Order: sequence, then structure tokens, then C-alpha cells
Amino acid sequence: MRPTPLLPVLTTAALLGTWQAAAGTGILPAEVPPASAIATWLWANIGTAVLWTAVSQTLAHWAAALVIGVTLGAFVGAAMASVPVVNELLLGVVEFFRPIPVVVYLPIMLLLLGARPVVVVVLAAVAALWPMLLQTLYGVRDVDPVTTDTARVFGLTTPQRLLWVTTPSMLPYLFTGLRIASTITLLVAIAMELIGAVPGLGNTLATYAGNGRYDATYGVIVIAGLLGVGLNAVFELLERRALRWHSAYRTQQA
Repeated sequence: MRPTPLLPVLTTAALLGTWQAAAGTGILPAEVPPASAIATWLWANIGTAVLWTAVSQTLAHWAAALVIGVTLGAFVGAAMASVPVVNELLLGVVEFFRPIPVVVYLPIMLLLLGARPVVVVVLAAVAALWPMLLQTLYGVRDVDPVTTDTARVFGLTTPQRLLWVTTPSMLPYLFTGLRIASTITLLVAIAMELIGAVPGLGNTLATYAGNGRYDATYGVIVIAGLLGVGLNAVFELLERRALRWHSAYRTQQA
């Protein structure tokens, strides 16, 4: 039995109502404004050039970092899964650097490059690289060896096996990595803008918070959340359309 689409709406409405009541009765501190105050600010400022400029700057950082991180991650992951020597050479390096939070690199990047958009792009790209690398690695290794051997017996060349056997098998992994990387990239881009004072939603958030504009601060947080939800919905739609032939999606449609 599929859950009704109204359940998330009702849950969100209940949370907002509780927030409004708690703020109105003084249970929450003064730094947490009522939900109605945040909605009023959003209604008054959603069409302003300043806000949309910040959104476009963050999206530019996100897009550039995602392209770089996903491309490098897919390439390195495929190489590690396909060539044992490459895997032996890079496995230790990957396992060492992967757990390190990208914020650790921020002071060094600021010293070398200053508070510039390239710092946000580089660090967000590093964050996007790891999920794409791992998903590509798992996807290539999950290719059925019997299918690969069968294709080889039928005379398919290496490029043909890559196109007709390996790629379809690893596509679900690639899309999963892409969606995870997209979310992580947006989070890191906004965080680096906030900490590094680079123009974008993060810097706008820090400016409002520093000036005590808490309704605007939470309004920017809401915009960032909606942006993340929207981007994830776009990638989910692309995934469903690209993988409509896959058994999992045929089952969902049925």
C-alpha cells in the first residue's frame, strides 16, 4: 500500500504550527522568530535582485564543482575498478583522504587564493568526488562476469562491451552517486561561502545573522533547503527517465 502524498504535507503543516505556537508563547528564544515572520520576509523579498543574485552565485559554484567532481570521480572510480594496478596505487590514497572534511582545507585555500569563488568550487568539487568515485567503483565491479564473457564469446569488441554491457549495469550506481554528490556539493558550497565570506547564499546568511536579522536568516535557510529539494527532484526525474527500462523502475510503474 503506497503512502498518501498528503502525509508529508500534513507533517510539515503540523511542525510549522508547533513552531509558530512555541515562538508565540515564548518557549523558543528570541533568536528563533515565528514561522509567520519568516514567511512574511520571504513574501516581501523573494523577488528582489539581491536574493536572486546570491542564489545564482551559489548555483554557479554548485554546477562547476559538480561537473568537476563527478567527472573526476567517475574517471578514477572506473580506472580503479578496471585496472588492478591503478587500484593498488590509489586505494591507500583514497582511503586516507576520503574521511578528511573539506573544511580542513579551507584555511590553506584562503591563504593561497583568498576569498574567491574558485575556493568554493575546488572544495565543493573535492566533496563531490568521493561519492561518485565509490559508486562508479561499485558499479563497474557489479557487472555480471557471465554477461561479459557471453558478450566476448559473441564477438563484441571492448568498446561494444563497454557500451552494451558495462554501462547499462553501472548506470543505477552512477545516478545514485550523482544525486548524493549533488546534495553534498550544495551543502559544502553554501558552507564555504559562509565561512570564507565568498558571495552567495552562505555569505548572505552570515550577513543577516551578524546583523541580527533572524527572520531573514531563517528565510535564507528555507531558500537553501528548497533549492536542495528542487535539485534532488530534478535528478530523480532524470534518473527515472534514463532508467525506465530497469527492472526496479518497471516494478514501480506497475
